[in-house]
Amino acid sequence: LLRAGRFFRPGTPAPDLHSIGLVGGRESDAFYRDRWSHDKVVTSTHGVNCTGSCRWNVYVKDGIITWETQATDYPSVGPDRPEYEPRGCPRGAAFSWYTYSPTRVRYPYVRGV
Repeated sequence: LLRAGRFFRPGTPAPDLHSIGLVGGRESDAFYRDRWSHDKVVTSTHGVNCTGSCRWNVYVKDGIITWETQATDYPSVGPDRPEYEPRGCPRGAAFSWYTYSPTRVRYPYVRGV
């Protein structure tokens, strides 16, 4: 929290007092850019209770899913109609959370003897 305080420093007000200008670099931009950086893009579907199998682009950094977008390469419905894209559902958008959830089943269950 104390490190975040460096982004909240007083600036110099403009003559019209409607804007404030800051002098110096923009260190906060690096944090934002790093959030969206990735090493590779993998095409995937979310097969957990899904019958649609919509295509997703999964962005991976250091072997960990950083974010996902719905693939929008489906055929067009025509110039006179709005596009029905993307087709992915909210369940699929939350799939990466299940991948790293502590309640996820990682190994098959074995019946007791």
